[in-house]
Amino acid sequence: MFCDICQPKPKGYTVYFADDQDAQPLIHYIEGKPENTWSAVNERMFWVMEPILFDMIDYVEAHLDPKSIYAVESNREEPLKTLYEMKQIHEFQVERESSWIDEVIERSQLRTHFQPIIERINGGSEIVGYELLSRGVDQDGNIIPPFKLFEAARVRNRTFALDRACRLQAVRNAATLPTDKLIFINFIPTAIYVPEHCLATTFALIKKLNIKPEQVVFEVVETDEVENIEHLKSILNYYRDHGFKYALDDVGTGFNDLQKLADLRPDIVKLAMEFSNGVSEDKAKQEVAASVVKLSREMGAKALAEGVETEADYHYLTEMGYELFQGYYFAKPSPTPLVTLNLEKDGRPEHLHDNSRV
Repeated sequence: MFCDICQPKPKGYTVYFADDQDAQPLIHYIEGKPENTWSAVNERMFWVMEPILFDMIDYVEAHLDPKSIYAVESNREEPLKTLYEMKQIHEFQVERESSWIDEVIERSQLRTHFQPIIERINGGSEIVGYELLSRGVDQDGNIIPPFKLFEAARVRNRTFALDRACRLQAVRNAATLPTDKLIFINFIPTAIYVPEHCLATTFALIKKLNIKPEQVVFEVVETDEVENIEHLKSILNYYRDHGFKYALDDVGTGFNDLQKLADLRPDIVKLAMEFSNGVSEDKAKQEVAASVVKLSREMGAKALAEGVETEADYHYLTEMGYELFQGYYFAKPSPTPLVTLNLEKDGRPEHLHDNSRV
């Protein structure tokens, strides 16, 4: 059994028609729908399922004053509970335009792209793992970029459900990777309320697919600051107690600043690409990069530089002490995992397959 956040139910709304509106044609339309999709609250207020609300928007825009008809998300059992949050019906247009995300989540219309994680070993560069990055797929088979996925999920209040769907799909696709490679899987910490409950299906799938816990690195991604650091620590400790590793992403910017690293004690620290890209020529970036690698060593964590795009930056970060690397200099994310990496003398990566389609 899953909570509504993980697998959200269809939405319902209370709709109110102001006194000066001739809404009879629209009311007759509502009354002609199946009884399980609507109910009357009073003569000017109805509870309707979301598809009915979306159909109403066009009629209201064409024949009524959209500023005089209001709606609010609500439960059929308590249609008046959220009346104080009512807003004009035309404001739900953005919800309608983003409603496609529900089907993506429900049907897991997701693909995983793999970007290799590189380690400098014995003077050479070897692939030691992959970050698994999610992409959506529309009805025509076209790729939906992640920023569009998560923006639609934000509008629809489906971020947690999308995060879970992406996490599970990444685990399924991780089963195809060699057992000696690390698997980096992103997660949004605010999407996990109680680790024992919210991560149960993820852990069960990992076990079912015979993925070794020590292969998996759960990567914290969060653009907004997490207010409850103790809760985040409880999630990370739960991962570690079950044999998994965890990484902190985008270190040096926003939430994941240097002051919080020591408290969270990740296994891997990822220097934000803002400081990796161009670090060989920028003293300010060099100072941040040096601070991150120094603190990583003190914690016993590995330092990973992401967003590496040039040979000069790669060699500079290597000399500085970074152990792991990721970025376009090595390979773009690809639907097929890169098997062998060959960096030519001029610094341009030669791949065994085409990675141009990101």
